[in-house]
Amino acid sequence: QNELDALKDQINPHFLFNALNSIAELIHQDPNKAENAILKVSTFLRNTMEEKALILLDEEIRNVHDYVELENIRFSGQITFNIDSMMPHIYLPKFSLQLLVENAIKHGFQHGNALHISLTYNKKENALQLQNDGKPIISKKFGTGLSNLEQRLRLLCKGSVKITQMDKPTFAIYLGECYENIDR
Repeated sequence: QNELDALKDQINPHFLFNALNSIAELIHQDPNKAENAILKVSTFLRNTMEEKALILLDEEIRNVHDYVELENIRFSGQITFNIDSMMPHIYLPKFSLQLLVENAIKHGFQHGNALHISLTYNKKENALQLQNDGKPIISKKFGTGLSNLEQRLRLLCKGSVKITQMDKPTFAIYLGECYENIDR
């Protein structure tokens, strides 16, 4: 539990600092967009402040949509997030998809080009796959955020995260046995 708490404590500041940096850029460019961004950050944080380590995939997807809306304020609507219609009713560690979408935007977005991010589910492997059409991945080495996600997946679900394609950036979240950690 201590290890999970320490990992969780790394997540919220990571997102918040990135969001505040985005808003700081907007203040000088477009004060109305900056105000809208502050309200979106507030809504996003309110939706994600619950003390649950695992959340329903539907909740995580809703949070990702809010996050993409926030980033689209900064990037003039050039980011799309598409979801396969056949998503399962499953639990996963909070911020799993949000982190991968954040990384896609941070490392894959090229100014002047739209960024398309898609989410699919592979039932056979019990894996969520997140792919984008941004810049290719140049290193398989995980940074702080992905290492954190890898540890939370291992601890909460006996799962993992892997890069499955580098030229068209694709990540797979293998969910293992997350359902065992939910109080019903």
